[in-house]
Amino acid sequence: MRTIHLLVSAAFSLPALMGTPAHADNSATTPSFEIQGTERALFSAPTADRVNEQVPIARNAISRCDRTAFNGAIAEITEQASVRRAIAGDQTLGENAFFESRDADDASMLDRLRGDLFREWRAACDKPQPTSAAIFGAGASFFAGILNLPRQAFLGFENAVTLAQTIGVAVGEDEARTTGGSLDGSIFFPGHGIFGSQGFWTAFGYLRTTANASGTAQTIDPNGDGLLIPGPLGGASGFALVSAGGLNVVQNATYEVDAEWDSFYAKGGLPFDCGDVKVTPFVGVAYSEQESMSRFTGSIPGFGRNFAYNTAVYVDTLSGFVGVDLEKDLGRVSVHGGGLVSIDSNDGNGTDRLSFTGVADSQASLSNDETTYGGRAWAGLTFGNDKSPFKLSIDATYIYQENLPVIERDGTNPSRLTYDDGDAIIGSIRTTFRF
Repeated sequence: MRTIHLLVSAAFSLPALMGTPAHADNSATTPSFEIQGTERALFSAPTADRVNEQVPIARNAISRCDRTAFNGAIAEITEQASVRRAIAGDQTLGENAFFESRDADDASMLDRLRGDLFREWRAACDKPQPTSAAIFGAGASFFAGILNLPRQAFLGFENAVTLAQTIGVAVGEDEARTTGGSLDGSIFFPGHGIFGSQGFWTAFGYLRTTANASGTAQTIDPNGDGLLIPGPLGGASGFALVSAGGLNVVQNATYEVDAEWDSFYAKGGLPFDCGDVKVTPFVGVAYSEQESMSRFTGSIPGFGRNFAYNTAVYVDTLSGFVGVDLEKDLGRVSVHGGGLVSIDSNDGNGTDRLSFTGVADSQASLSNDETTYGGRAWAGLTFGNDKSPFKLSIDATYIYQENLPVIERDGTNPSRLTYDDGDAIIGSIRTTFRF
């Protein structure tokens, strides 16, 4: 019996001598230590504490785009990942395999956290830097429309009883057809802007514009009054024809005017990105040469006479202007509009000549320097965007100017050159190439 007792005692004592086996703590199968401000969590509380110190530092660096501070925080997180990965590699298989898996999972979670932070950095701070290389462009346009000219006045009537005179009873046609075209070039310097602009833009170009108007009057009847044909030199250079029973009626009077403008300009602007709209204020200078040729003729069959006014005016204009252009990109199409105002210094000269049957021509020299103002507004559509190598634009433009030449004839004084206002509405089509 004693032997049996010893064996039984030994059997029951063996577990106590060897100790209870250390089983792995399988109660936590998911990470429970959160990384604040993220959707990530770790198994290791000390590692989570260290990482939670670095995440706010990284986020603060992102808000300031401070690469040095951001890299420092990332380096600490990378170090913690390396530590967990090293610990996982030191674990032995078997009873420690569970701990090895948790350390490896922590290392992988920290790698994903670094990826999250790098994506936040790129979205906030790694935006493409604008190239400093100049972008060149060239364009051409054609336009047509209606120009409202100031009225040119001719002839006069003299009351047969009171001798009161009315000058300017016949007027020339004031609506002209206008056409023209332009060639221009531009250079955009991205990254060289001031005041927060996207860069500096400059353009230069040449415009050629023509306008033509003509009209006729079958009869100009003084109705018993005298007919006055003011002379360019005033006084005796003109003619007065009495009615004599209606002999001084003018037949088949015609008026023609042909005007041409050659303009050269240079301008520069600063494009600003204002949300959905790009705003480009600009300033510039322009030089224009205006040439206006007009002719007013008629016949007086009752006296067997013909007359003709031939006027030539040349105006050189130096202008300074300021304006703004607005553009909203809608994808493949953009809408734009804008306007400008100008101050124009005009230097005009020319001649006014009267021809009358049987009498030598009389001619007056014309001259007038004057400062005037002008402006224009436009709106249109552009097919293409800033990166398109080719764009097509359709525009409508309103133009106002005060430097259109007018000849004043009062019958007493020599003809005088003055300036008057006119406006135009034109439509244009424009192509632009970017290279």
